[in-house]
Amino acid sequence: MNKKTPTLQSLYKSLIEFEDEFTLFQVKIENIYFWERIRFVVFQRILRQVLAEIGEQQIKSKFSKERRLVFYLRKIRNYLLIIFQFKTNPFFTKKKDILILSHPRRKLGKDEKWWDIYTDFLIDSLEYSTVSMERDLQFQHLKPARTKVLKYLTLTDFLVDLKRYFKLSRLKLNDEKVVYLKKISQEIQARFNASIDIVHLTKHILTKRKRILPYYYKILKRVQPKLVLVVCSYGKEDFIEACKTFNIPTVELQHGVINKHHVGYSYEMRTARKVTFPDYLLSFGDYWSDVVKYPIEKDKIVSVGFPELEDKKDKLAKRKKKKQILFISQPTSGTRISKFAAELNKEQHLPYKIIYKLHPNEYASWQEDYPWLLDKGIKVIDQKGKNLYELFAESEIQIGVNSTAIFEGLSFGLKTLIIDYFGIEYMENLLESGSAKKVSSVKDLMKIIHKDDFKKIEDDYFFKSNSLININIVLKGIIAKQISTSEV
Repeated sequence: MNKKTPTLQSLYKSLIEFEDEFTLFQVKIENIYFWERIRFVVFQRILRQVLAEIGEQQIKSKFSKERRLVFYLRKIRNYLLIIFQFKTNPFFTKKKDILILSHPRRKLGKDEKWWDIYTDFLIDSLEYSTVSMERDLQFQHLKPARTKVLKYLTLTDFLVDLKRYFKLSRLKLNDEKVVYLKKISQEIQARFNASIDIVHLTKHILTKRKRILPYYYKILKRVQPKLVLVVCSYGKEDFIEACKTFNIPTVELQHGVINKHHVGYSYEMRTARKVTFPDYLLSFGDYWSDVVKYPIEKDKIVSVGFPELEDKKDKLAKRKKKKQILFISQPTSGTRISKFAAELNKEQHLPYKIIYKLHPNEYASWQEDYPWLLDKGIKVIDQKGKNLYELFAESEIQIGVNSTAIFEGLSFGLKTLIIDYFGIEYMENLLESGSAKKVSSVKDLMKIIHKDDFKKIEDDYFFKSNSLININIVLKGIIAKQISTSEV
């Protein structure tokens, strides 16, 4: 990496110094700890600017007039569809034991149904009644969904938009708070060279909170769940707040990489806090339980495993390995990864076939964004190709930057190489353990590629075995505790 380019580590360090200096976690706006609700968004915008500066130009923050028109047309169409779909109306839900906030980015299974890979395997194993609720993904819901009882929270977004249109439930900031928030914006500009309107962002998020909470209260009163299960808690602070108001325990299922530089989970400072963090976090394995300082007690972070990964490993256990290198792409570093793959493809007498697996968000525009991948010799995998687990099962080597998939590939026994690029800090513990090796160039890779000195890891280290049994035991314990507490 260019020494002049700020690293993820340096940006994160600057962030926590900034938070400490301005005691941001202790400040309330309209009696709400505002910083914990905008922290992730602010840091993502800072990272987006850095990524644009180093050439990841597919990260676009502004819409053209044409794209904006398409955006609003799709939004209106989605609202009209949802209004008249009574079966998916969250306000018509019957009483259920567990309410699940599922993930809208589903995967198409061999049964031709769209799976929520984090919860659908679990739902089938539970002895409790469940209902899943999800937001839309780019103004659409992937159908047919594998989830048995599924409601769409798009309707609550529609009601919030109506309030916005009629200027109802608006949040007004006094002059003192406006001056304070403007000072925060100025400091962010000075320290990170990022232009972020903190006044607008805070008003937007807290106004939405004010508008949407009454609907979440109605849903919870209707469902009366004993427990709420969440996939990806950041961005769901309003729903978690509603649950805490009714003393309903919230449990998060891990969905991706967690590292001390991930501001959705890492709260290193003694004064750092997040009131709207879930009550429990169920991690993939022991590695994740200890990798950061979470904003909840350590005994409420439990290693359980990842059901989908476990299912796929069992089914693909007999798949034979090929002389194949698998590149794992992702939008935040796809330019660098794809150019690395193209450069490797030029190596003469390379005894490996090169496979380039695109991230779902890259499917539509990869030929425009990464034209060098069109070179003969690179097989690009999009939504029509083999799924990622099949590629893991038949490959020998994997290369990427910081995708969650890299850890999954390790569990399939792949030799793992991490490209030295922005965001590599997410993998620092992995590199320090010797389970993966850092490469800065194709020349580095060619020196390492034939060696077999990668440290072997225990199967349960990243992903604990017997995941469905583990999750069921934990949820039963939490529900039993909730029932006994309510009876007192």
